[in-house]
Amino acid sequence: MVVSKLMFVLFILMLTTWVTPASSQQIPLRYYTQLDGLSNLSVSAMASDGDGYIWVGTENGLFRYNGTEFRRYAKAEGLPEPFVTALHVDAQQRLWVGNSDGLYLKKGERFEPILHNGKKLPISPGQKFNTSPDGTLFFISQQRLYALNLPLKMVQGQPQLQVLFPTQQSLSQQAPDTLLSVHREKNGDFWLGCGSSICQYSGKQIHVWDAAQGVPDDQWLSFHRDNSGQLWARGEQHIVVLKASEKKFTDRTPPGDILHKKGLVTWISADAEGRILSNANQSLIRWNKDHWENFDRKNGLKIAGGLTALLYDKDGGMWLGSRGLGLIKWLGSGNWESWTMAQGMPDDVALSMVRDKDGVLHIGTRSGPAQLRPGQRQFNNVAEKQQTLNHQWSGMVVDQSGTVWGGTYSGHLMRYDAKTRLYAQVASLPQIIRMLPDSQGNIWLATTDGLFVFDSKASKINVMRPAGLDSLQIPKTENFRDLCLSPNGHVWFIARNQLLRFDGRNWANFPVSFNGQPPNMSSITCTAENDLWLGTRQAGLLRASVSNGVLQLRQQESPVLKDKVIFSLLEDSRGWLWAGTDAGIAVWNKKQWRLFNQSNGFVWNETNGHSFYEDSDAAMWVATSNGISYILKPENLFKEHELNTLIESIHRDGNSYTSDKPLALAWSPQPLELVLASLNFRNRSALEFHYRLSGLEENWSSSTTPKVRYTALEPGNYRFEYFVSNADAQQTSAVKSLELRIQPPWWRTIWFYILIAAALMLLVFILHRYRLRKLTELQAHTEAIVKERTRELEISREQLKVRALRDGLTSAWNRSAMMEMLDMEIGKAQRQQTPLLLALLDLDHFKRINDTYGHPAGDAVLIEVVRRLNATVRQSDAVGRYGGEEFLIIIPGLDIAHGKSLIERLLKSVREKEITISEHQSIAVTSSFGVIAFDPQNPMTAADLISHADQALYRSKQQGRNRVEYVE
Repeated sequence: MVVSKLMFVLFILMLTTWVTPASSQQIPLRYYTQLDGLSNLSVSAMASDGDGYIWVGTENGLFRYNGTEFRRYAKAEGLPEPFVTALHVDAQQRLWVGNSDGLYLKKGERFEPILHNGKKLPISPGQKFNTSPDGTLFFISQQRLYALNLPLKMVQGQPQLQVLFPTQQSLSQQAPDTLLSVHREKNGDFWLGCGSSICQYSGKQIHVWDAAQGVPDDQWLSFHRDNSGQLWARGEQHIVVLKASEKKFTDRTPPGDILHKKGLVTWISADAEGRILSNANQSLIRWNKDHWENFDRKNGLKIAGGLTALLYDKDGGMWLGSRGLGLIKWLGSGNWESWTMAQGMPDDVALSMVRDKDGVLHIGTRSGPAQLRPGQRQFNNVAEKQQTLNHQWSGMVVDQSGTVWGGTYSGHLMRYDAKTRLYAQVASLPQIIRMLPDSQGNIWLATTDGLFVFDSKASKINVMRPAGLDSLQIPKTENFRDLCLSPNGHVWFIARNQLLRFDGRNWANFPVSFNGQPPNMSSITCTAENDLWLGTRQAGLLRASVSNGVLQLRQQESPVLKDKVIFSLLEDSRGWLWAGTDAGIAVWNKKQWRLFNQSNGFVWNETNGHSFYEDSDAAMWVATSNGISYILKPENLFKEHELNTLIESIHRDGNSYTSDKPLALAWSPQPLELVLASLNFRNRSALEFHYRLSGLEENWSSSTTPKVRYTALEPGNYRFEYFVSNADAQQTSAVKSLELRIQPPWWRTIWFYILIAAALMLLVFILHRYRLRKLTELQAHTEAIVKERTRELEISREQLKVRALRDGLTSAWNRSAMMEMLDMEIGKAQRQQTPLLLALLDLDHFKRINDTYGHPAGDAVLIEVVRRLNATVRQSDAVGRYGGEEFLIIIPGLDIAHGKSLIERLLKSVREKEITISEHQSIAVTSSFGVIAFDPQNPMTAADLISHADQALYRSKQQGRNRVEYVE
């Protein structure tokens, strides 16, 4: 009897807590490593500040990520100990950094230590800070709980700190004095990891929760209060939860011994849906109602020595810290799920989808069908049981009785028996492209050899060509590409340039022409208004309607569909339009367009087959060539995320300036560099920075690179204006500006002119008083002096002009000079109808040279590279420094065919010999080229030439560097 009860209890426990593979099967992840500038891959802590910067603490320095690059903070910025153990951003958006050396507060670009009685306060790894509503900061150092009053109140030059616990009184009460972690409640109570128990501390009394109250012996390191009011606690080897109003913790430790490793920095938190997240030995675990889900290597998550931190950025994006593999971003966390062969699909190439009346999701792939039953997390590969099903299942539909039908590119018409769970072939046809059930119980088949239809209600299936179609004089073998059913019961079909309609009794034919040309239709979907959307190869997206028997077409503008091939279309129950393309999916909610690709969490960029299927709950399935994506809440796709931009830094002459107030600078021939940043981490690949210097330029410049450089600005008042745009999200940030004043050099100031005038007047007065009889001689002498001074000023002005056209470091032509030369050469090439080559080159991994050998070494490399380039080009060519380690080369008179050898010599001249940077040290340098030829028959502006060359340079970088990429 006792054994039976024990078995029953164990059975209940197994029902209430178990671990399953994650339902979000293949996780779309982006790893940030040394290649991205994160030089240490053992992440120990993470935080996000009010601006949106992501701060990453590692075992060798603190890093700030702005979406483009990582910046390291270490000893030079006031952090003598590089191993960061904790990070915290308080309510005032101040950054606190903890390490084994002490606690530090970021002030400006430096970190200042917080002292107590003249001593630093070491912070242990994984420590969590807490801030009260009044701004008090709570933390643990050397087993003591401290309260730091904010704003900082200094007493004799030191901040006012208070030790809250343990106190002598608490020790006398025999409360555990070993403190590991702290969590502060809104009511002021503290939950502490103390000894091997959990302590609840109200400031007056301490309650110890131990094994009698459901708390196993463990090192309790992290707490979290969830949305329902439950308190979760995470130890090294256990997880427990205290439900509201209960007097005992419930054990929620995942089974399977997946928390057995000691010494792992542990944490517990919640995602945007309120689901509890924590780290296990080699995985991420998530509590889903009554069980744990496990995300590990099988889901694509590699974590090396463990997941050490979790962070949500201001846009809701999830970031994970790994000990050994760097920073990890979970793309589309919480809304995008991916399914592939790893989850039982017969093939990654998905072509069609449908859900039957029993809730079973049927999917057709390139290698047969599969099924996902409700509650399952693995597809049932039906093709394994029936080898005859190993075909390309291009279409799947459900008829009025709930029967599932499938069609293949091999021409097999298949029917699924829900009782036997087997498919049977009922007809052999030409290649089936699409299938569609109508309101009469018929199922239409679009094939490469005409249309077919059959009555799905009939006891004997008779597939035939539709009656009456011959009257339209459409060839029976016409290739039909797609079809749809409108709300009024009309069935629409598209062939190459024919649009057909069947209203249940009669056929109608509408030849399709747009701007006098056949648009070559590829896809169709019917709208709620009984209109049509047409996807075409030549005209893009068209809206079609029939009025009084006349077909009317209207082109729908969509910036995200530009230059993309539309494979399929679907208007969903919301009236939204979905377009599957060769570069992601485009969605239109009748107000805005959005483009989604792998950077958003989409499983693959190229859609496939009949790409979309809307589930009964309005969730969307998308078929691709690399699996299927499941969008749980499509409405989240149009959530507005603030697009921001800021000036991150300003540099000139080795000095740095802030942008929080108007900037006044003395004149200098050295370049002024402004570094922009957009702290938005969604669709980073679609970000583009726009800027102009009002007072110097009228037109806006655009670049994917956030660095802007102006050389030798003339004295005057300027306004630097800037904003950022995201083409995929169709968003643009507000335009911001910085007032800038360049003061004139001393020899062009009013005081200098007054001084010169006063000196001349004094000289005249002295000469007049000296001797009247030598007036003529003295006057002549004075004129000579004036002329000499004027000539000297002219010479000085000419010298300044030359200096303004040359780069101060390399003596190459500067950007302004090169842009003038390029405009002149373009004009000359167009007048004389001669070719012109433009090369944009960038030194590979130049930042590593500066970081490894120092900026003097980088300067030496730049000087030597310019010397080599000048030694290689012809006398008629021009070499200029475009910015940083980028150089621009103008080669008149040559096209790509005749100039390729010169370009290759230039590439070779940079890499063939190591560059000496000191007496005993030299380094190898390579470069990447982007080259475009100016065609006088199809002229382009200088900006367009540079833009195309920059894109080619980007491809050269992507394809391995140390190479040349030409613009065709």
